[in-house]
Amino acid sequence: MKVHLATGKVEVVKSETEVANGMVLGKDGALLVCNQGIRPHGGFIEHLNLKTGESKVLIDNWYGRRFNSPNDVVVKSDGSIWFTDPDYAWVQGFGAEPEVKNHVYRLSPSGVVDAVADGFVKPNGLAFSPDESLLYVTDTGSTIGDGTVDIQKPHSVTVIDVDENGASLKNKRHFASIATIVEPKYEGVGCPDGIKVDTEGRVYIANLDGVQVFDKKGKLLGMIKIPGATNMGFAGRDLQTLVILNGTAIYKITLSAKGAGLTGQVCTQKPKSRKAHC
Repeated sequence: MKVHLATGKVEVVKSETEVANGMVLGKDGALLVCNQGIRPHGGFIEHLNLKTGESKVLIDNWYGRRFNSPNDVVVKSDGSIWFTDPDYAWVQGFGAEPEVKNHVYRLSPSGVVDAVADGFVKPNGLAFSPDESLLYVTDTGSTIGDGTVDIQKPHSVTVIDVDENGASLKNKRHFASIATIVEPKYEGVGCPDGIKVDTEGRVYIANLDGVQVFDKKGKLLGMIKIPGATNMGFAGRDLQTLVILNGTAIYKITLSAKGAGLTGQVCTQKPKSRKAHC
């Protein structure tokens, strides 16, 4: 779906998907969509041309082994595509049985896919630091996917150094554990889902009680209270509008901070005045 932020008008972009999840604009202005996949198919990354509506599968396997259920995706400045692949589709009963571990993958501009990180229980959201020297990955392992919670499994964020070659990772380490602050009834743990970063390096994490904001050292700075927050994105010409989603609504809030990792110049129409909306 597409929401016009100025008017609230909602339009259908594509009427059917294979359980679409996270998405991002590609370097060419097309939408890259994580489709979790419906058995017998595995998940895949879709390339959706927003002008023509043309859709194609960008990648759906790692050396012949189908993906589990791609969850979130980001694009690095070199054009490489990075995405997480937990097994939620299988756990929730609509996806095919996993053929690979729950990895983080990188798709190179030349079309080569590599598993660049593992060791996660349920890798979920991911985001690069403003200078792309760090990759943050949320792990929602404690949220099993079948309605149960295991507090002994991860509800945390990992940070990993991006190697000098820009294509591999090293020095994986703990960044922050996430707990619900205003919803203690949720067994004392959190569910860090979507993640974004601003130009000052602050890290925004969607959690059950809202968007928690951390400094670059992993210290909690505060929270935007939106119950059930699952994901978010920076929007607007200045990338100072944070759009937040939960299970029932879409919210927006204007910040003094500015989103990182986006250009802010992709518009649905050529701006004829300062009132044009991107």
